Formats: sequence, structure tokens, C-alpha cells
Amino acid sequence: MAISSAGGPLQELEALVSRLEGLSAQPRVSEDYIRFRVALLRAQWAVRQALAGDAADRVEPAAPDPAHVAFEPGLLRSLFQAIVAATPAEGRTEDVARLRAAADADPILLEAVARAAAFGPDLETLESRARQLGVMVDALLFVGRAAAAPFVAEAVAARSGGGGQGRAGAEPHRCPACGSSPSIARLRRADGRRLLTCGLCGSEWEAARMACACCGTREPESLGILRLDDADPRWIETCEACKGYIKTVDERRLAEDETVFPVVEEAATLHLDLLAEREGYIRRVPYVLSG
Repeated sequence: MAISSAGGPLQELEALVSRLEGLSAQPRVSEDYIRFRVALLRAQWAVRQALAGDAADRVEPAAPDPAHVAFEPGLLRSLFQAIVAATPAEGRTEDVARLRAAADADPILLEAVARAAAFGPDLETLESRARQLGVMVDALLFVGRAAAAPFVAEAVAARSGGGGQGRAGAEPHRCPACGSSPSIARLRRADGRRLLTCGLCGSEWEAARMACACCGTREPESLGILRLDDADPRWIETCEACKGYIKTVDERRLAEDETVFPVVEEAATLHLDLLAEREGYIRRVPYVLSG
């Protein structure tokens, strides 16, 4: 799922930007959203490069968690400012203005939101913060996770020697590297096995095909599929037990030379999110790592 590093970081970044910008010609794809994801990608990439350059001076914990991942204040603030600046004009609601004003007034707010939004997320804390600030909790969750993502991803990469594919742990619906929930699933081209991708650190792990990616239930009567077209390689997998869903792409239905990149899939399939939400399902966590 990761782009080869053979061409170097800048080539990797530009390859992703090219793939994202290429979506603009497709139907059902918002150009404003593409511009937002490209801006977020560049901002998160800059943070990861800065963190990678300082890796030799850091000692990462055995397993990233909200108590131990270091959020460098300057990098966190610059990333937050980039997220605000990248928000489409029609999305610059009172939520954005209030959050920006609150972050200016309280230097530790951004770190507190990032920690609460990462891993769990800690919805109780986020809901309390949202009430205090007068903003929607969904906005706080997205901003917090988008801001936390590069820090968590670099912590995982530093500990694992570059990240990559892992094995599911005690909770197969949780990332074995950072404990967060998956945001996107794919069926591997070689054998059809199901791989889940963490929307926070980008790690990937193999999971049972007939199990909810949100709560882990294996009850067949709870599991379902929503699709617009039976021939479409992309669909929604739903769960009646938790009312969660995950977007899935079947590589076996794609062209042989087509590679799946989560951030590209996220931008290309917003129409599937709308379909799921219209049917009453809830996406537990968004895919926030640009890569």
C-alpha cells in the first residue's frame, strides 16, 4: 500500500499528488475535496520529513499511545494552521473560526485534542471539548486525527523500521501497531485475503473476511454489503450490530497495473460514504493519513 521509496521522498509525494489530481476528471469526485486532500498531504508530509530528520534524537515507546507519542508544538501548530487554510471556502464555518480562536488562546489545546482523537478515540473527552468550544464533535475528531496522524505514523515507523504489514493482535479490528481502528479495506490481488488499513498510522494487517472491521462481530446475520453496481470493484461492508461500515476495494477487479493507495481511495469514494450514511450507517473514524 505504500509507494516505493526508490525515487526518494519528493518523488513519492509528487506521485501521490498526481494520482489525487487525476481524480478531478472522474464523475462524483469533488474538486474542492481533492484540493483539500492535496494540501493536507503536503502539510502532513512536511511534518513527517521533519520528524524523520530528528529520529536519531528520539526514543520511541514500545507501543505508541496517547500518553507517549511526542507532539512537537511548533510542528503541530503549523499543521493545524495548514488544515484550517486548506479547508474549502464553504467549509470555513463557525466551527473552524472558533477552533482557530481557541487554539490561539490556549497553547495546549491542540495537543489535548490530538491525543483525545488518536487511537481510541476518546469520544467523551472530545464531546466535552466540543461543547466547551461550541463546535461539532465530528470536526474536532477529524482535525485532531489529521493533526495526530503524522506523529503517530513516524512513531510506528521508527519502532518497526519503516512500518508495513503486520498481524492482527488480540482485537483483529484494531491496528496491531497503534491500536486505532481501520478506515479502508482491500482484498489482495494475489489471493483475495482481506487486509485492513489503519487510518491513523497507515499500517496494514490481515483480518478475517467474515468479521466486522469496526466491532469484530462474526455473526453472519449482522454483516452486509452496499454497492451501487455489482461489477464495481469498490463497495461498503456494513454491520447491524454496531451500525458501522468500512469501504472495501477488490484488487482482483482492478487493472493489473493499478495500485491501491488509501488516500486516493478515500478521495475517490466519497459517494460510498454518502450511500452508507443514507442507509443509517456510521463511519467510526475517517482516513486522515495522507499517504
